[in-house]
Amino acid sequence: PVTTENGTYKIVQGLEINDFSRARIDASVQELAEERDAVRALGLI
Repeated sequence: PVTTENGTYKIVQGLEINDFSRARIDASVQELAEERDAVRALGLI
């Protein structure tokens, strides 16, 4: 996660990621990669 203040982004450091959170993050990354590939296949990027 990040925070923002006056247009500046700062990464939140020191967060622990448990197994459940890691699984959800990995699933989101996979979905985004599939969407990117689909858009690329359509020639839109």
